[in-house]
Amino acid sequence: MGLRETKKLATRQQIADVAMRFFAERGFERVTVAEVAAAAGVSEKTVFNYFPTKEDLFYDEVPERARALAAAIRDRPAGESVVAALRRLQLSQCERLCNPGFAAFARVIEDSPALQAKELEVMALFARAATEALVEEGVDARDARVAAGLLVSVHRQFFRTARAQSLAGKHGPAAVRRLRGDLERAFALLEHGLGGLEAHARSDRAGRRSSSVVRSVRSGS
Repeated sequence: MGLRETKKLATRQQIADVAMRFFAERGFERVTVAEVAAAAGVSEKTVFNYFPTKEDLFYDEVPERARALAAAIRDRPAGESVVAALRRLQLSQCERLCNPGFAAFARVIEDSPALQAKELEVMALFARAATEALVEEGVDARDARVAAGLLVSVHRQFFRTARAQSLAGKHGPAAVRRLRGDLERAFALLEHGLGGLEAHARSDRAGRRSSSVVRSVRSGS
């Protein structure tokens, strides 16, 4: 990477860091782009050159995350399924999302309808990145869109669960285990299909009824 590109990346990161500090302290709506620009030592025009909207300032890591998602599909080892590759990618994020510092990020989103709306755009961007990567793999475009939508729906639920958990004050190893467990279950359903979901539910209900009968017999009722 050349010196010019390195400087541009450093400037972008500086702007994003200043913005996130302000957002965490005062909330998204109470911070202006002009304030961020002044604190970062750049013009408003420069901020918008790097971040087209104020919401993009908050979700500054989105382009990198989209590239990582596509790379997980394109660069996965031979013989590894797409589902397994994305499971591996998202499992690697669990500890970061269970860090106490994530709570500030989660709180800003929770308090901002604008950021919640932007989140839908972010997920659509992820779906397009996944679709393009799948099409490059030779998957039919229609199938790729459907598959990408399903894969990204897991990612969205994963992110929302992590956010709710963080806002509830659940952090550390136990929180990581819960989040990993939810993620594993979601990807297992994708990997093996939803066809067995109802049968599994019936089996659980039958097991509960059987246990209830046994308890009734033992109690003499």
